[in-house]
Amino acid sequence: MDETVLQQVLDKLGNIEGTLHNLVEGQKRLEEEQLTIRKEQQTIRREQQILLQGQKRLEEEQAYLQSGLKELNELMTALLHRQDETDAKLEALTMDVHNIHGEITSLKQGLHKLEEKVDSHYQQLNERLDNIQLDIDFAVHKTTKNEREIYKIKSRLF
Repeated sequence: MDETVLQQVLDKLGNIEGTLHNLVEGQKRLEEEQLTIRKEQQTIRREQQILLQGQKRLEEEQAYLQSGLKELNELMTALLHRQDETDAKLEALTMDVHNIHGEITSLKQGLHKLEEKVDSHYQQLNERLDNIQLDIDFAVHKTTKNEREIYKIKSRLF
């Protein structure tokens, strides 16, 4: 029995040794896998750092774009204000042009009336001048005739 017990103890020790060998091998595999996982973790951390840096750049660009958008909005507001001022000035100029147009029309009408009056006076003056010319012609003719008569009377008397 000693031999059997010894054999059983040896078998058990062999089993324990095999199990221990399996455990050591498993431990090595676990350590290798753990190293692989650590390397992958480091790679992931580097990629995460790169992503964080990219995110920071995007946030900076977004802030820059937002400030640019704010500036554009301020410019648009200023442009709209100036457009309103320009529209008001244009409206005032349009009213001035309409007033000037009305005054020009009124002046044209007044000028037309004056031209009619001048034409009427011109015709009256022409008629008077014609009458005066006829009167002068008559007076000259009468004077000449009287002078002739006087000359004839003088010639007969002297």
